Amino acid sequence: MIYFVRFLSSAAWSCFYPFMAIWLNTAVGLSTSAAGIVVGFAIVSNRIGALAFQGLLDRVDRRREIALALACVAVAALLMLLTAAMAITNVFIWVALVVVFGVANSVATISQISYIVQYFREGEHERVLSYENVAANAGAGIAPFVASLILAGAGYWFVALPLLLGVLATASTTLIPHVARSMGLASGGASTLDGVETSPKVIAFLAINFLTMIGYAQFYYVFPTYATERFSSELVGVLFLVASGIIIFTQVYVTALSQRVSRLWRVIVSNLLIGAGCLLLMISAQAQAILFVVVVFIVIGEMICGPLYQAQAVKIWRGRSSVAMAVQTCVWGAAEATAAVLGLLAVARELSFMSFLLGFTACVVAAVGAWVSIALKRPLIGIELEQRSPQVS
Repeated sequence: MIYFVRFLSSAAWSCFYPFMAIWLNTAVGLSTSAAGIVVGFAIVSNRIGALAFQGLLDRVDRRREIALALACVAVAALLMLLTAAMAITNVFIWVALVVVFGVANSVATISQISYIVQYFREGEHERVLSYENVAANAGAGIAPFVASLILAGAGYWFVALPLLLGVLATASTTLIPHVARSMGLASGGASTLDGVETSPKVIAFLAINFLTMIGYAQFYYVFPTYATERFSSELVGVLFLVASGIIIFTQVYVTALSQRVSRLWRVIVSNLLIGAGCLLLMISAQAQAILFVVVVFIVIGEMICGPLYQAQAVKIWRGRSSVAMAVQTCVWGAAEATAAVLGLLAVARELSFMSFLLGFTACVVAAVGAWVSIALKRPLIGIELEQRSPQVS
């Protein structure tokens, strides 16, 4: 049932934020620039919100934590609905509302992932996190499609959709079993960033995460603007739908197959796939069909490294799964923001190939780091070497 809650939670955010600027401009009456500022605050708060509140996490029953966060999502959506109905266009009020909405979504996401980590044994983490990826992407794929159908005629009532999803998600938490709070806090660990968590290997691990996401963000944050100018927005929509379909229907199988090789080799393979996708983006203007190959490469690369990176982060911050997910999400968000800003500037100056080249280079550096760890037989990037024989059956 936790995966159904994850689906609804992801849908509550994903149905709204892609169209938030349009809705604020057309239904509420904010200017284009003001709407952009509000959306920016929403996205940033969604990425770093859980990290800011991680000191309050792991202190109560996990199910109650999820329910409270999702209830805040619903309340924030309700307040936005009322504010829109009263035709309030004060930017500061809207920034405050979307920050609450973004932070609540962030905390809900981290709490749900932490619940999954605590509910299952360590050896199952990569597998169950791959299921989480399926649930999240199903919500993120279906919800925007539904939202796009009702946006035009909904007026200020459009925000009732995330409100409804937030209420349903909150109610669904009553059907998931309780789990005990994190043992890390019970054992008296006061600091979340002491000892091993600040070692050079952990910094290297987070750097590898950052580099991989620089490459991954080329498709999801830079490519849409690039492709809309050269092809069409419809093509972008089709490619995103294909990407979601690949994740929903093949994530479990890709994870099972990838676990036959060591973690470090998975880092190498996934980064080379994403890097190859970035490289192909550079020549996509000459051959549009290549874009479907790009989708396959980048999505499969993410399906391999995403659950792997998450499971490894949980191992690093033992007993503090909320901290692990919050820190990792913040690093991923920083990479996505960096790639988006630099990439969109490059596209505006007709230098998009520079952005895609940056993504390719970042992934190659990450792959080389993993290869050096294998060659030297040392966990230089925070991912330990596995002493096991290859599986032959």
